[in-house]
Amino acid sequence: MTTPPVRLRDSLQRELPPQQAFAYDREAWIRWTGDLPNVERTIKVLPVAIDRAIVAGITEDRISQGEVVPAFVVAMMWGHGKSNYGPSRTAKVLAGAESAGTAAGALGAEVIEKLAESVRLARCDGLVEGYRYLNNAGHLKGLGPAFFTKWLYFATARGHARSQQAAPVLDALVIRWFKREADLRLRYGKTSDYERYLELLTAWGKPHGLSPVEVEERIFRLIRSDGERREPLSPGRT
Repeated sequence: MTTPPVRLRDSLQRELPPQQAFAYDREAWIRWTGDLPNVERTIKVLPVAIDRAIVAGITEDRISQGEVVPAFVVAMMWGHGKSNYGPSRTAKVLAGAESAGTAAGALGAEVIEKLAESVRLARCDGLVEGYRYLNNAGHLKGLGPAFFTKWLYFATARGHARSQQAAPVLDALVIRWFKREADLRLRYGKTSDYERYLELLTAWGKPHGLSPVEVEERIFRLIRSDGERREPLSPGRT
């Protein structure tokens, strides 16, 4: 398919308002992940509500300092949204644990190495190679494609939420949208299908001067009917 569905085509021609920021449970995230290196201080400097732009900035700051664990935690805070299970699931991934009960404050062997390598590969060898790595040799227990593409997105955005170099998120919501709106089947967890997805978003966005993640964000807005952020929020408030 070379042309985007009608609803998306209309959206591509319009300016996209900022994502509506959402609140999160700061104490729960600190309780589950705050004992890990530099995580608590990172969470404490976040504003009371976060969006793509805020998270892109803080993840790049931490990655640039070699602190991939707090960068990953913040990316997962955005990825899990308001879900109650986000903190415990993220702790399990970082611990490589089977159960949440043994996860809090633990850090599994090779976790830092794999997260750092995923950043290096995605930035240096391309987005598809970053996906391939986390889908195969760099797989982290409990971190499937829906969430490792969220990590890759922020890891490659380099501080700019709508960067041309950023990896677009591909989760079940987007896969279902493609099937319904574009009559296109993208298989979950297949590197070749992620490459196809990336090529499509690139082709759809290019005539409008939009990056792949800007196209992906428009698809997500169509799915969720997300709105504009209503008012500025003060940092550090709970």
